[in-house]
Amino acid sequence: MPYVTQQQLTDRYGERTLVQLTDRGVPATGLVDAVVVTRALADTDALIDGYLQGRYSLPLASVPPLLVDIAAEVAIYKLHV
Repeated sequence: MPYVTQQQLTDRYGERTLVQLTDRGVPATGLVDAVVVTRALADTDALIDGYLQGRYSLPLASVPPLLVDIAAEVAIYKLHV
């Protein structure tokens, strides 16, 4: 179960931001590159799982809102680098 989805990122940061962070085509397509977003989300999930695996049984039955918030911030950071 992912901690945050592409739709949640779009809702929170806007499609324009995701296009700016993911559209790496030459020439630019003006669209969100779902492959780039998926990779950032997978990296975010792996990072969070690394912290949680010693304390909790994974996958979590439900994702707390605070964890969704953290995952969104980490994913956006990863899209910037």
